[in-house]
Amino acid sequence: AVKHTPFSRVKSTYANITGDEARAKGYVKGNQKVEEVITALKRTTDPQTIYKLQKMDRDDVIDITDFDVVAWIKGEMRIMLNEELARAILIGDGRESSSNDKINPLHIRPVLGDDATYTIKRSLVRAENETDEAFAKDFIHDVIRSRKDYKGSGNPTLYTTEDMLTSMLLIEDTTGRIIYDTMDKLKTALRVKDIVTVPVMEGVSRKDGENTTYNLMGILVNLNDYNVGADKGGSVNMFDDFDINYNKYEYLIETRCSGALVKPYSAISFEEKITNAKVGG
Repeated sequence: AVKHTPFSRVKSTYANITGDEARAKGYVKGNQKVEEVITALKRTTDPQTIYKLQKMDRDDVIDITDFDVVAWIKGEMRIMLNEELARAILIGDGRESSSNDKINPLHIRPVLGDDATYTIKRSLVRAENETDEAFAKDFIHDVIRSRKDYKGSGNPTLYTTEDMLTSMLLIEDTTGRIIYDTMDKLKTALRVKDIVTVPVMEGVSRKDGENTTYNLMGILVNLNDYNVGADKGGSVNMFDDFDINYNKYEYLIETRCSGALVKPYSAISFEEKITNAKVGG
């Protein structure tokens, strides 16, 4: 769903003209006219190469006769490359910053954790002994209230976990009747184009100091506001080779691209705030 451009670098410029200083002014004869000062926010996102390498012994390729194993391997590699890119775009690749395999968040900027100019952060605190369904109702209310801050394109999509979606669908009224008995009713209530469950979002959290944890519940975004840039040489390419010394076929799929949100306030992340009391304090 992301927007593609044929340039390997994503550049965006944003100027805030919503403040009082940007308004037109009335003139009083004899007074000096005051100019408007516009501060522009610029950022450039450079590309990074992302790849997947697969090797297979030639004997295995020959012995497998039930299906075209080479075509299957190449299809699997493309699927995994797409999935890794999607994960990096939405929440980051999850690897430690010291890992040599990490997709640098300065090259593929995750929607989750992006600058507050682009991704608005909202947090909810669960009341003591509050049920999952009651908390899901609070989540729905927070999503609806947050729409006044959303400045993205058109109707956004809610990316969430299977557990959160289940809790929302199980909300009952005072008579025990399911309120959102269809997905369409829930989407209408949330004012979203679609609801997509993302398995890799399960268990995603961040720490803020020693005693505060934020568990991710959902991301509201229209990915048309996310730009992925790749020039002609950096588009997805597949290479294959044969290692004569080890009798192995080698397959490589790679792309060189950059990615970032380009529209301010075009995404909202929702987190559950959990404060852990100090032991003995």
